[in-house]
Amino acid sequence: MVGVLTAGLAMGVAAMTLKIADGTHSALDTALSTTTGFLFLVAGAVAHVRRPSNPIGLLIALSGVALFAEDLKFSANAVVFTLGIAVTSASAPVIAHLVVAFPHGYLRSRWERLLVVAAYLAVFGSSLLFLLFSVQPRDLLSVDPSPATTQLANRLLEVAGAIISTGVVVLLLYRWLGERLPQRRLLSPVVAIALIGAVTSAVGSALGNNSPAAQPLLQIYRFSFCLWPLAFLVGVLRARVGNAEMTRLLLERDGTGLAELVQDDGVWKDSRSLDALNAAAGLVLDNQRLTAELEQRLAEVRASRARIVAAGDEERRRIERDLHDGAQQRLVSVVLLLRMAERRLHDELPPEVAALMTTTVHELQAAIIELRELARGIRPVILTEAGLVAAVRSLLDRIPVTVELSVASVPRVDAAVEATAYFVVSEAITNALKHARAEHIRVLIVVRESGLRVEIGDDGVGSADIDGGSGLNGLRDRVRALGGELSVRSKTGWGTTVAAVIPLDGHPL
Repeated sequence: MVGVLTAGLAMGVAAMTLKIADGTHSALDTALSTTTGFLFLVAGAVAHVRRPSNPIGLLIALSGVALFAEDLKFSANAVVFTLGIAVTSASAPVIAHLVVAFPHGYLRSRWERLLVVAAYLAVFGSSLLFLLFSVQPRDLLSVDPSPATTQLANRLLEVAGAIISTGVVVLLLYRWLGERLPQRRLLSPVVAIALIGAVTSAVGSALGNNSPAAQPLLQIYRFSFCLWPLAFLVGVLRARVGNAEMTRLLLERDGTGLAELVQDDGVWKDSRSLDALNAAAGLVLDNQRLTAELEQRLAEVRASRARIVAAGDEERRRIERDLHDGAQQRLVSVVLLLRMAERRLHDELPPEVAALMTTTVHELQAAIIELRELARGIRPVILTEAGLVAAVRSLLDRIPVTVELSVASVPRVDAAVEATAYFVVSEAITNALKHARAEHIRVLIVVRESGLRVEIGDDGVGSADIDGGSGLNGLRDRVRALGGELSVRSKTGWGTTVAAVIPLDGHPL
């Protein structure tokens, strides 16, 4: 690339000097051709710096070199003149190659290769005819000067040039229409310049050199041709991530492969853009990984809370059994023994002792009742044996206010779910009686798609706060541990409604 740029700069200075010395070219023509050549060199250098692995930068620079080489035919030196005749239209096939290969840097299909090879053969084949049959005395390779042959070569070159130019424009349009938006953005400047050049050239040829519009069309063509390197440069600057073929990169973060990045085949390879995409995709993947880890930890916490609830229920059942089978039975046995003693020694006991034994029996019976209520509050036996609905009915039978119970078909569900629902009902009723001074209580138990729903409403004073006490707040934690939710709606003077929804399987969400 350094050699091409060096040769291009040297030939650019030489071409400008030869045109000025020839004296047959206007200042505008000289300035346009020289500027166009140097723009090709600059655009090629920029493309090479941005995409060292893509040969498109070299093709752009070679177009500038070929454009300057065409002006060697203005030299008075016979050797240089002969070389200039050989490359009289060298820029045409190189630019055609550049247009067809842009932006990948290589020819992808058989038709593209055929078109480019035809361009090179047509141009350099006609140049060979010029060399062999030129009427110019400075042509060292002319063997049989023949104006007719030279005119034939010119005509063949014009026809071949028109056909190849049409093929290039059609190919460009076909590719532009078939590409997606990012690739269209790359090709749009090149397609626009190609269409302008093709239209002006075709109209100028159709009107002929004697037409008044011929000269303005020629100037438009020259200006549009001067824009060619800028069009390629814009395409280079617009290029983003990609590769000429489908490749797969293993995206890694912290040495761990996380995902595959599939690159589009319609844009250029750019290590800096790949690094940027790598970083951006890595941030997304890191965020997803952290989210997944957080969700996993939350699931573990919920599962742990569910295990704690289950362990608590199991401990409740053990305590209830111990109270029922242990302390309660012992107290009942003591009462029976005292009554037997009272009956056997009734006539022999002093009145004070008899009264004391009677009082003791009554106190023991009261203790048994309180112990039975305590055991029932820990976990009622009926809840385990008959289910939630029966346990709630038994609870409501002992309430001294009007109760309205609405129950749909409720099957037996997980023991932890039944126990939690029962304690929600029990706690809500206790609060309604103890704090809300309610006179009417409504209880709803129903199974829906979301799970088991229990709802307890009262006509008390309201103003209940779920965060104000440990009862409902602790029940909310218990409900959430099973993947459910507990809510409290309470307004001063309008009563309170406590509602809980618990998944039927009792597994945390």
